Amino acid sequence: MRRFLFDTSVFLYALGGEHPYREPCRGILREMREGLLTGEASVELVHEFAYVRCRRTGTRAEAAEPARDVASICALHAVGWDDIERALDLWCEHQGLDMRDAIFAAQALNREIDAILSPDRGFDGIPGLERIDPADTSAVATLR
Repeated sequence: MRRFLFDTSVFLYALGGEHPYREPCRGILREMREGLLTGEASVELVHEFAYVRCRRTGTRAEAAEPARDVASICALHAVGWDDIERALDLWCEHQGLDMRDAIFAAQALNREIDAILSPDRGFDGIPGLERIDPADTSAVATLR
């Protein structure tokens, strides 16, 4: 299996309302639970996921439980100073990249992970990192 880093949006779409990414993201999570895919994530993903879910559901309890589930199915990486330094460089170099996504990209690159699973085109064009769109079944197949 190929190593890849998750973007938060994969989990948010899987648990969210009707959207073109909902079913592809649900399928990816099914494959994770069946052991067909093994993804990794930043601890910052858990933070962002819980924050967004709380804003959408209105309660911390309804956000905390799925955040724990997300954390339990991924190998998590702590953010270190080397990640922050590289993220700041990426953030300055890539105008379409927000700072949290820059941290995700930096963590992937610093851990020699060459793919990020995300619908967010802000990751496009980062040398050494391929964005895999969750709705692109052929690209997702390269992660197995």
